[in-house]
Amino acid sequence: MHSYLDHILESFYAATNWNVDNQYANLTASSRELLDFSLPSGFILNVSALSSPASASSYSVKNLSGIVDGAISYFYCAPNNLLSSNRLSTDDVDLTKVLCGYRPLKTLESPEDPKYREVWLGGKRVDAKNTLLYGKLYLPSNTLEAMYIRQMSPTDQIVISAVSDARLRNGGTMMTQLQKNTGKWCSEFIYSTDEALLGLRGLYNFGYDSKLSDPSSQSFLSAGGEIYYGVFNKAAGVSTGLRYTTSSAYVNTPMTMTVTLNPIMGQLSATYAVKSTTNTTFASRLDFNAFSYESDLTLGCELWKRSPVNSTASEADLADRIPQQSQASILSHEYLQTTQTEGATKTKDPEPIKRTFVDEAVWKARVSTSSPTIRLLWEGRIKAFLFSFGTEIDVRPGQGVKTFGLELQYAS
Repeated sequence: MHSYLDHILESFYAATNWNVDNQYANLTASSRELLDFSLPSGFILNVSALSSPASASSYSVKNLSGIVDGAISYFYCAPNNLLSSNRLSTDDVDLTKVLCGYRPLKTLESPEDPKYREVWLGGKRVDAKNTLLYGKLYLPSNTLEAMYIRQMSPTDQIVISAVSDARLRNGGTMMTQLQKNTGKWCSEFIYSTDEALLGLRGLYNFGYDSKLSDPSSQSFLSAGGEIYYGVFNKAAGVSTGLRYTTSSAYVNTPMTMTVTLNPIMGQLSATYAVKSTTNTTFASRLDFNAFSYESDLTLGCELWKRSPVNSTASEADLADRIPQQSQASILSHEYLQTTQTEGATKTKDPEPIKRTFVDEAVWKARVSTSSPTIRLLWEGRIKAFLFSFGTEIDVRPGQGVKTFGLELQYAS
């Protein structure tokens, strides 16, 4: 289950039309949500609230083996309508937005013209740059983390994150990312005070043309890579990857395939994620090391539970039962519609239609050949609370449940 910070970030990027799927760091995000999902440890309670259109706060308490700790988080956003334009409360939020699962990639789009963001008053520009501030204090360790995001233009963004902790070298660390996202390609320059790390990432999309009325036709190939170097420890690293994604207009099932390679470590990884039905998704990943000849196969799946809505109910009743964000989507994936035009088939984004069901919960499972355990997770909504219950079971004789946990999240 996504944290409140993740949900705030997603709402901020959605309101500012910033496509995070176009970043190299999220190349394998679709399969990673199914294969590397985390389990709650112990008992966790998160309570959050949008205290004003421009600010929000979150409080969490965790009990693990009798040890109680917590955290306090604050958020500030400018302009102040960016957060209020999205549903953040747990009683009506779209579950596909907050529960980790298969994430269909967004349609590639060219950024808007910067002049459309200009606001003039009395001959002076009074518009504010899109900005998000975040701070979190962990108790009783007194660890402090912070994040600052500012968009200078529709294509340029700076992200500064920092951690202050007495247990870290020099008492903390800070990382700065300069990002440029044009739709066709995305680049990132990274600097971290930890080992004076310098990094460069890039991603380029093939099959995308902003001049077409139907950019990328919902099917495209992405190629990217990263290179970094630590000035203090004289260590370097490099990786490269490919991603191909397509939607129902071509193969009847949305799917995403990726291949990543780290030539220095000799590590090769290939993933495949497919949404076989409207309720089920399967993913697999094969890892192979060319130096040690070790390999690992990981399999994962998710199964959604949805309750039907009476089709004879009035529009007002349907609006009350179905979250507002869910009404504009078709199932958990925005399937394409096709229209026939003079012997040719034209693909277009779906028109907002009314869903006839409500998302209730999702089951997840994950197994790996390198570990004799099965990881199970159930996430869903009961009343106004989001629940996440997970366990890891060792299937070897004489073994049993290794760990389990329960997390509750409430936001208003």
